[in-house]
Amino acid sequence: MDIKYVSTDVERLEVRDFLAEHIPGIAQTAVPATAMDSAYAPLVAAIRSEENTIVAAALTCRAQVAAGASMTGIGRQMFGTALDKHSELDLLAVAPQARGAGLGTALVNDLQGELVSNGVRVWFGNVTEDLEVDKLRGFYARLGFTVLGDGQPLPPLLGKQWVPPFAEMPAFFFYKLLPKQ
Repeated sequence: MDIKYVSTDVERLEVRDFLAEHIPGIAQTAVPATAMDSAYAPLVAAIRSEENTIVAAALTCRAQVAAGASMTGIGRQMFGTALDKHSELDLLAVAPQARGAGLGTALVNDLQGELVSNGVRVWFGNVTEDLEVDKLRGFYARLGFTVLGDGQPLPPLLGKQWVPPFAEMPAFFFYKLLPKQ
């Protein structure tokens, strides 16, 4: 099983199509185009089958509030060094026929290694009600994330609030403090 980090717009569209097939309601722009890399600082990873089709993929990137601030030129002013020291595990999916083989775990572990190498200190995400909430709660807990209770807000991490006050609450948030490189 090879994990490949995709870096072209064509590859990212293929990953977005895969994710859209397995995650209800994601936006057409859910996987940032390469022109947006300076704002989002994304890592887009995929695992392909022997037939060269994507069977698992993930996206981790700056939180939406930080990416938006970066696009307007005030990212450093608003977030300081925390801008480069956080990442949000935004999307993760494994094709049903490939589940149970450790592909999701492999993606998360590999992404974590990349994030640590890049100096990221805190990693977080959320699970929405339309997903397999109980199964995913256990998945993230097994991978060492702190999994918050239903309706519990994400606490300030690195001294910053990463979720806008108007955001719809997910089923739960999860986060992990990463070691220094």
